[in-house]
Amino acid sequence: MDKQLSTPEKERKKVMSKERICPECKGIIKPGKTELVYELSGIKITIKNVSADVCSKCGQSFISGRVAEDVNRLVNRVIEDINSFIKTQPHPGERRKEVAIAV
Repeated sequence: MDKQLSTPEKERKKVMSKERICPECKGIIKPGKTELVYELSGIKITIKNVSADVCSKCGQSFISGRVAEDVNRLVNRVIEDINSFIKTQPHPGERRKEVAIAV
């Protein structure tokens, strides 16, 4: 005769089966936030508070395809806006261009 699992045991088993394991260190991957840094056209762009799954052991971040597309569109728009602004400004010598964005 099969032993029937109680409701809490069933729920725990469901949660355990959904746990993702980090391919780098075998830690547990949990929902969290990450920071992405891009350097394009001589402009450094930092995107903070990006939704991601993060390894609780090594800190490796994994972002979904939808989030990656959204961030890509944002970065491209920022580059366009910065380049438009730079064209209208006098700029003696080389200056460092850096942008930080929190989402």
